[in-house]
Amino acid sequence: IDLLDPTEDELRDALGKEIHERAMAQLMRPALQDDEPRPRLESQDTYVFGVFLVPIAIREEDRVYYQELDLIATRDRLVTVRKTPEGGDPFDPTPAQESVRSSDDRRTGLMVYRLVDLIAEYFLDLVDALDDEIDELEDGVEEWPASQVRVRISELRHDLLRVRRTVGPTRDAVRRVVDRRVEGKDGEVLPRDIELDFADVYDKLLRAVDGLDFSRDLLTSARDYQQAKIA
Repeated sequence: IDLLDPTEDELRDALGKEIHERAMAQLMRPALQDDEPRPRLESQDTYVFGVFLVPIAIREEDRVYYQELDLIATRDRLVTVRKTPEGGDPFDPTPAQESVRSSDDRRTGLMVYRLVDLIAEYFLDLVDALDDEIDELEDGVEEWPASQVRVRISELRHDLLRVRRTVGPTRDAVRRVVDRRVEGKDGEVLPRDIELDFADVYDKLLRAVDGLDFSRDLLTSARDYQQAKIA
């Protein structure tokens, strides 16, 4: 069941069960720019609760923002809550949904895996986009005014820091699945074979972290070159 900016009544009808107040408060919390929640995936008695942020790079606007996706998963039901960020579009879960057969008895766990795998791909795409922006900056050092270069360096540094604060907790949440620390008590939400598949997602997120380190080094080199050019 997929909900976009739901009301509390719509959410309770979709869940079909009581959930903890803290989880409900997070599900109902509006999307707030620059005040996004920390990504996590955890067991809460009879269900698995997750909060994820999907990074989106708008290259033509030199802008990065985050879409929020929350989920409640039991053995036979998955409820996702998509929150529309201000000035952005909601996350599209269709590719993950279409990749899972409705006849598969592991459908809920597979869907969770496909969604998180898709989010990891978004992080890798973002790292590529940031590298392209840094390449553009390096070219601009020769042509742009010094003030424009300084502003762009500051913006990219801010973007890199925000991505690192997001991808790190996402990686840690996935690691909890691989280590078998995420499981609802009401049946097996994430069977062992799916938990092992999460290792591939973990590897993608590690690649994203390594890519961010490389991007940071590239940005530092561009800054040093700009400062040397001024001197």
